[in-house]
Amino acid sequence: MNMKFQELVENLDREGLEELRRSVAAEMDERRQKNAIQMEHIHPGMSEEKKDAAIKEIARVLRGEE
Repeated sequence: MNMKFQELVENLDREGLEELRRSVAAEMDERRQKNAIQMEHIHPGMSEEKKDAAIKEIARVLRGEE
């Protein structure tokens, strides 16, 4: 772990750690939403490469992976 980050985390109190956890969770959720495949992106004219990527992403989500 980056030393600066490790020092920051070690110096946070319980409230600060909880706020950091919520912030990280919100950021991860936002990134997931931004990168998620939308139904309107799936169509019959998709290239094989895009179809394969969509299949893999849907399978990943169904498995509950991050």
